[in-house]
Amino acid sequence: MAFPAAETAILLLVVWTASAFVPFVPSGVLAALTVVGYAYTTGFAEPGLVLLLALVFVSLLASAVDLLSGMVSGKIGGASTRTVVVGTLVGIALLLPLGPIGFVVGLAGTVFVTALYRNDADPDAAARQAAYAAVGVLASAFVQAVMLGSVAVVFAIAVW
Repeated sequence: MAFPAAETAILLLVVWTASAFVPFVPSGVLAALTVVGYAYTTGFAEPGLVLLLALVFVSLLASAVDLLSGMVSGKIGGASTRTVVVGTLVGIALLLPLGPIGFVVGLAGTVFVTALYRNDADPDAAARQAAYAAVGVLASAFVQAVMLGSVAVVFAIAVW
């Protein structure tokens, strides 16, 4: 039995929503491609041009939120852009042997140590900066999942 295109697209959108919690999976981009791919199979008759553009925009916005949240939250907490970038690179290096927890520990630990050095050994300021950076990275997955979940629900309502 062949699986119809609408059901396949909805299933993929649910998978991309769940993959928002997996590091380095471009869930928003994959969701946008899924929606466009489905529209292509229908000759762009479904889900309609305005809704198609809105779903693609929200999907790509979810990717942007995921990419920029650690940087923005680090800046809000007082960390420099350079510190957050270096912390992200250390987190990526620790992601391979330790998994997702290694990413968070690498990011927060690097921001903490760098902030401790820059703030004349003020552990409160360093801890605050590290916490902001870590919370931003963790929160981004939830925000992306909510945005992609809404894309999946609206898409399902539109094509069913």
